[in-house]
Amino acid sequence: MHRRNMICPWAGRPGRRRHWAALFLVVATAVAALLGVGSGMAPAAGTDDPPTPPVYTKWGPPLTKAHFDEHDFFIDANGVPHQLTENGDNGYAVAARPFIIEQLEKSGLGYDSETKTGFTYVFQFDTEDYVKKGVIANGATAGTTADLLKLAWSNGQLLSVDVVDVTGTGKSETTPTDLKHFTSTVNNKLGRNPNVSKPSKQADNVLFVADNRAQAKVIAKLYEGDPHVRIIHVDSGYDTGEFEAGNAALKQAAGHLFTARPSDCPPEPARSTQRSSGDPGMQHAAFTVRRAAGCGEPSPQKAGGLAQGLAAGARDAGGIDFTRLELRYLADPGPGHNLRYSFRAPVTSSGKGGALTGLADARMASDSFFTWLQLKPSTFWVNLNPDEPDRIIDSRLGRTDTGRVLLDADLMLKKTTGKLIHPDTKLGAKYWRSLSGECTSFRTWIVPEPATVHTRGDELHILKAPLDVQMETQYREQRGDSGAASCPQQSARVQEHNESVFRRLILPRVVEAVNSAPEYADLRRVYLSRVAAEWYRELSLRKSTTYGKMIDAGDIDAYATREKWKPRDTFDAYVRSYTKHEFEVTHRTRKDDRVYTRTYIYGGVDFTDVRFNSPHGERMKAAWPALARNVGQSLEEPARDRANGQIWFGGGVPAENSGKEEQGREQRGDTSEALGLPAGEEDGGGLTAGVGRWLGPAGLALFGVMVLRFLVLRRRARRRAGR
Repeated sequence: MHRRNMICPWAGRPGRRRHWAALFLVVATAVAALLGVGSGMAPAAGTDDPPTPPVYTKWGPPLTKAHFDEHDFFIDANGVPHQLTENGDNGYAVAARPFIIEQLEKSGLGYDSETKTGFTYVFQFDTEDYVKKGVIANGATAGTTADLLKLAWSNGQLLSVDVVDVTGTGKSETTPTDLKHFTSTVNNKLGRNPNVSKPSKQADNVLFVADNRAQAKVIAKLYEGDPHVRIIHVDSGYDTGEFEAGNAALKQAAGHLFTARPSDCPPEPARSTQRSSGDPGMQHAAFTVRRAAGCGEPSPQKAGGLAQGLAAGARDAGGIDFTRLELRYLADPGPGHNLRYSFRAPVTSSGKGGALTGLADARMASDSFFTWLQLKPSTFWVNLNPDEPDRIIDSRLGRTDTGRVLLDADLMLKKTTGKLIHPDTKLGAKYWRSLSGECTSFRTWIVPEPATVHTRGDELHILKAPLDVQMETQYREQRGDSGAASCPQQSARVQEHNESVFRRLILPRVVEAVNSAPEYADLRRVYLSRVAAEWYRELSLRKSTTYGKMIDAGDIDAYATREKWKPRDTFDAYVRSYTKHEFEVTHRTRKDDRVYTRTYIYGGVDFTDVRFNSPHGERMKAAWPALARNVGQSLEEPARDRANGQIWFGGGVPAENSGKEEQGREQRGDTSEALGLPAGEEDGGGLTAGVGRWLGPAGLALFGVMVLRFLVLRRRARRRAGR
């Protein structure tokens, strides 16, 4: 008699029972594995593995200058400390440093102490090893015994710290034996010596100081096109050119524009892994630098037009005026995608500012965009009035670079006007002769003119965004407030006459300066971001956007100024200029035994209201025929608009045709190299982690259904057995 399966009657015959048991075991194993992957679990570290480090190293956050053990240090992107010294102990380095710094200055790439932007080289103290030589992350070396550090600064922020070992020769010959010795030295430092079974990489970059020009040329041919080897001869001026060091940081920083990050993230992406140095006598760095929980990793991006343009500008500053880089395009495909953007800059004969200036300007535009989103438009004004020291700026706006730019522009407005009306100038003398009465005191405000934009779906093209300068009477009339007369002792007729004189002679020059003078470039830059933010606010009312939740949230911690500046600093500078009569022009004339006093004092900036004009159809095509083409091309590479003498730089989306190898990686889902991580060590485990995040819960749900099915059928079987 065939015995009935009372536990699993649904399993059927023995063959089927084995089949269901195997399936059950496979599902249970898969669920357990997926849960481990999805939760970010990893195998237990071996006893020889380095300890898991905190987010910041014990020396401090990456890309900062630190002071400990009574010494000054720079902390690189991997968290490695590099001790500074004023005098190098390598004769070749001592001879080379002033030469390569001079080369930077000649090319327009040198460090500017006023703007705190540019490249420079400093000596590194290499006697005391805080971190031993050795490979630490993505092929980089600790390099604490290298002779020089190449630093890249952008608007006061340390962008990169790269190590340079310096070597050379006192021999004048270039025999095969000599060349073999020279190249062996260089290759040993770079970990490339094929004759060593386990080469020990000691530096990321090597500078070779040749004995003579002819020798330098011969050695240079051996390393032609190598971005990590530089050959120089100081006396003749021979130089193979700057290292590529610093360019990767430029590209990476450009890839984070118009991408919001929580304010508690490290200042720059810095993720490293442990690798053995390959030399038992050398230690590897026993730490890594990782992002804080919740910061997330940036989406992998190929170098777009802006990143490529900045990297090219880091080698040659000529041809582009980066000081006039302006946001002209923004698009939001929706949640889950990065914003697309494009900047425009004029072509010049010599170039201005350099790539690091361009990066600082682009960052300012990006930070201002998010500042304008986070704060309410009612706070977008500043006011410099000697009688109102407590009404300078909104407290939160006053913590940002955007607020600093507005206040600085307000102060500059007063200085510009003061120069124009100075009685010792031809225009100023004419102005004073044309006035009537005993007093004149005009307050002016910088306000937006209607911006001309072209919108299409989720895209914004900013065609024109002029600024206006209004007098107090006009400014108050538009807001329904008559206000108090600036010279109450005079008749309305005299006041109107004096105002008309100012409008006719002075105001057009002030408006022209605000819209074109170099000293107002930052104001124009943050205003373009204000236009983009206003459009984005309206777009977010119609559809779901990537950063719609940020609107009016009030969190500006991530965009707080990095400078040691407070709004009161600008107000105090204003008061000092005011008391020294720098822009407060008082002109006294005697007529019929009476003294006539005329004074110009103060003003403000108000960006609370932005209005749009939108051309369409044939008018749009006729006025801007190449706009769409330029923007589209700029997302992948710099796009030259020869007709208007401009170059467009975009980014924010992967460039689809930038290389077959990179395309293949994307198709395989392998983005490890794009993120700068060793293969298989992407954030969250790469593709496996991505699948695990949804497949784990799905597997768990399937397991639950099987258990429920098992219990139900088991209960039915028992009921049948009890009949």
